[in-house]
Amino acid sequence: MTHRATLTVSGFALLGLVGLLTGCGSYAGTVEDLRFTGDGGITLQASLIKPEGAGPWPAIVLLSGAELATRDRMIYRKTGNVFLERGLAVLVYDKRGAGDSGGDPENTTYAQLVGDAVGAIDLLRQQPEIDSERIGVLGVSESGWLTPEINERVGGLAFVINKSGAPLSVRETVAWEVYNDLMADGVEEASAREQTEVYRRLWEYRIAPTDAERVALRQTLDQWEHQPDSQLPTEIREVDADYVADISYDPTPFLERMTTPTLYLYGTEDINIPSAASVVRLDELIADGRPISYHVFPGEGHELGGFRLSTLGYEFVDGYADLIGDFAERHTSTSDPTPPRK
Repeated sequence: MTHRATLTVSGFALLGLVGLLTGCGSYAGTVEDLRFTGDGGITLQASLIKPEGAGPWPAIVLLSGAELATRDRMIYRKTGNVFLERGLAVLVYDKRGAGDSGGDPENTTYAQLVGDAVGAIDLLRQQPEIDSERIGVLGVSESGWLTPEINERVGGLAFVINKSGAPLSVRETVAWEVYNDLMADGVEEASAREQTEVYRRLWEYRIAPTDAERVALRQTLDQWEHQPDSQLPTEIREVDADYVADISYDPTPFLERMTTPTLYLYGTEDINIPSAASVVRLDELIADGRPISYHVFPGEGHELGGFRLSTLGYEFVDGYADLIGDFAERHTSTSDPTPPRK
C-alpha cells in the first residue's frame, strides 16, 4: 500500500501503456490553454477544447484515474472527441503534481482531488462560451469514487459518467484488488482470502485503533511472517490523518442523495474493482429511486478497451463510445426531457 489507497492498472502491455500516455491523434476542436486554482491554492494547468459552431456549449470535465495524468494522453483525446463530435466542449487538466500543475504527488489526498475537480467546474462556469447549467463530469477508476461528492459540492451537474468506478467504500474496493494481486502472484486462493482479511483488519484498526486489536494484529502478523507466500507487512506502521481519511472514504452518503443522472460502466473481468458487487449496490440505489443506470461489458477488464496493433493505439470496447456520448448528449439537450430509465 502506498500513502493513499489507490487503484493500480494491472496487466498492461508496455505498448498499450505508452499509447494511453502519449500516442498520436488530435482533438476535433479548438484548444485553449487555461489555468485555475485547485484545492489549497495550488495552480493547475488545463485545456478547454471547443467544438465546431457557436456557443454557448454544454461541457464535460474529464477526470483521471490513480495515475499522474497529463493533458497530452491519447485516452483524453479519444474520449474528448466522443463528446466534441456531439457538440460538447471538453475540459482536461494536468492532475495535481503532474505535468505543468503544482502540488505534491506523493502526498495528494482524495479531499484535494475533489477540491481540484470543483475548481475545474468553477472554471468552466466562468467561461462565456459555456452553458453553466449544462456541465457534466466523467470519472475513471479512482475518480469514480469521488464524482458523487464532486456533484454535490458544486450544487448538481447535468450528468455524471463513471468508467470502472466503484460505488463502494475504498476499503471494500481495494480489498478486491489486493485479493486479485495475491492470486496473480501465485498465492493459493485460501491464503489469498485470509491475507486479504488481515489487510481489512489493518485498515479498520487504523481508522479506530484499540490496544486490544493492536495486540491481536501483532500476533496475527507474527504467525504469517514465516509463511512462504505471505505478502503481509511485518510491522504495524504509523499512519497520518490523511491516510486515515483516504482509507475511510466512502461515496455512499453522496450516492444516497444523488439526484443527477448517473451512468456507470463496467467489465465483468475487472480485477481492480469488484464489478459484480458494484452492480448489486447500484441496483439497491436504483430501487431507492436514484437516477442511476449502468452497463456491463462481458469479458472486459478495467480499461474497457485496450491497445490494438491494427491502429497502433488504444481502442474502446465496442459500444462504449456511443453509450457515453449518447448519455451526455441526452442530458444536455435543451429540448429534451430525460427519458425513463431502463
